[in-house]
Amino acid sequence: MTTKLERIPAAAARMGISISQCYREIKNGRLTPLVKLGERASAVPADAVDRWINERIAEATKPGSAA
Repeated sequence: MTTKLERIPAAAARMGISISQCYREIKNGRLTPLVKLGERASAVPADAVDRWINERIAEATKPGSAA
């Protein structure tokens, strides 16, 4: 099995949030920790981004939500 990685700007764009918000999501534990690709390059697993998106959809569509 191959795990795909997404650089932070691409992940943030797919999540519909800013890059700095993406880092806040990581810091707050709502997104998995970064995977270091090199000295100045990091990424997150694509499946973690998918999971984050699905969790936001589930929160928005559950009965009684303010969406």
